[in-house]
Amino acid sequence: MFLSQKPYLPSGTLKRTACYPISEEAISDAEVRDALQKFGLAHLGPELARSDLWARRLSGGEQQRLALVRALLNRPQWLFLDEATAALDPVNTLHAYEVLLHELPELTLISVAHNDALERFHNRVLRVENGTLRRES
Repeated sequence: MFLSQKPYLPSGTLKRTACYPISEEAISDAEVRDALQKFGLAHLGPELARSDLWARRLSGGEQQRLALVRALLNRPQWLFLDEATAALDPVNTLHAYEVLLHELPELTLISVAHNDALERFHNRVLRVENGTLRRES
């Protein structure tokens, strides 16, 4: 699964948006509410059946957290995060990584980020500076 800085949020119900690309029927409302709570979006729990243009309604940080909810619900084996937490403050960014790795212990996580604090969540670090690739760990 790939998550970018500007996540794709399909229109429709909040539950459909949170579950995408799998069917919303495959996941219970309780599971979606639990995932929303884990990423600080509990206030959206009562709106699961509401249809909206979520990419317009939610802030950038809320959109990124909703994309992380989607990753948690879809349980991918590989997750590529390309600046996928750039709109979050440092505390929420670290919390998001902790949740993903705790809830998905078999996950292979690959991040592209400008945040050195995320290095602790990875076994290897590749750094590109001035066009030069350097392996640090």
